[in-house]
Amino acid sequence: MTAHKKSLQEWLSWQESLHFSAIDLGLDRIKQVAVNLDLLRPDCPIITVAGTNGKGSTVALLSSLLTEAGYCVGAYTSPHILYYNERIALNGKPVEDEAICEAFTAIDAARGDVSLTYFEFGTLAAIWLFTRSAVDVVVLEVGLGGRLDAANLWNAEVAIVTSIGIDHVSWLGDNREVIGREKAGIARFGKALICGDPEPPASIAAVAEEVGAQYVQYGRDFSVLQKIEEIEKTAVDSASMTSGSFDVMFSGLNTVEQAEWLGLPLPGLLGDVQLRNAACALIALHQLRDHLPIKLPAVQRGLAGAKLSGRLQQLRVKPEVLVDVAHNPHAAQQLANWLQKNPTDGRNIVLFSILSDKDVKGVLMALKDVVDEWHYFPLEDERAMLLSDIRAAMDSHNMVAAKSYTGLEQAWATLQPNLNSDDRVVAFGSFLVVSSMLENLP
Repeated sequence: MTAHKKSLQEWLSWQESLHFSAIDLGLDRIKQVAVNLDLLRPDCPIITVAGTNGKGSTVALLSSLLTEAGYCVGAYTSPHILYYNERIALNGKPVEDEAICEAFTAIDAARGDVSLTYFEFGTLAAIWLFTRSAVDVVVLEVGLGGRLDAANLWNAEVAIVTSIGIDHVSWLGDNREVIGREKAGIARFGKALICGDPEPPASIAAVAEEVGAQYVQYGRDFSVLQKIEEIEKTAVDSASMTSGSFDVMFSGLNTVEQAEWLGLPLPGLLGDVQLRNAACALIALHQLRDHLPIKLPAVQRGLAGAKLSGRLQQLRVKPEVLVDVAHNPHAAQQLANWLQKNPTDGRNIVLFSILSDKDVKGVLMALKDVVDEWHYFPLEDERAMLLSDIRAAMDSHNMVAAKSYTGLEQAWATLQPNLNSDDRVVAFGSFLVVSSMLENLP
């Protein structure tokens, strides 16, 4: 095998069939390869981010803040939306194919007969590239759970759990207490474990106490206050756009000094939940202030300039078209809350599909009262929920204004000519819905 000559796509296709299972939680195999590559102890702080929803946004905020402060930042996220390179970024920019292939070649040579999953290959590649680039800080997004996820092989200087909801039940459990325990498994002795969930399961604090981590809880140790000013609707501004600021207040952090950031610009990511994500990021930087000091101007630039595809991402203005990766009831409720707080003069119209292992009824229930029309279709993926199953879920909730299509392309082509300028279209339900929408929208 001439591994060094493989293209990135060839590498990825090969990785998909290398291991017997796409998901195989556990750290023994990846640790063995990391030892062979001398990757176990990167020479910089690591921030690890877990959570049912909000992980990617928090990583994006951390990366933006630290980059604006002048640090070299390595960020690892998943899944990607359009290109694999999105997963591995240096200072907010995806690395090139050639660099990833070089990392894969080194990993393949070092693994011997150890079988790795697609995700484990990617995680090792990220750390390999970050080490070679001598980054100042690494930000890792957990792929699934926390305790047994590949990202948890590396000790976090600061760990963040953004939120706890019900998802990936077959792997993580079917209740918030069990799921919280898995996600809190990224905590380390003597280090901060920051939780951004306003009503966290007790298991998170329990794990922090068991491992000897410093537990920092939203609503108890820090909080946010939002100050909003509505922007008058214009031809260039969406009805959903707002301006204003927010405060982050610290208390009870057992530090020598008390600190607070006031009048900060709203994050560049839409949604009220982004204030909590931003606060978690800022608390993490507060914990690392001796290693990675950051001044207020960098904080302001980093917040306002944060970007991430697929999180209430606006593609058009008149009519407004948004895409969102929400795919579980917890995220769907956040989307519903945002739609209620940001009404449109026209219709709220949804383009929707979802994977077969998701709680489709819970997702539909969260949005039932805020959506005027549903347009649903099957995804082109072996994990896709059947059209008949989506239809059955629609019928069970009496979604009378619901129409089915063979795919997103047909749904969008049928819907687009009938839109009014005041209508709002939201495409959501899966990362695959977002990627398809980005590819199909001219």
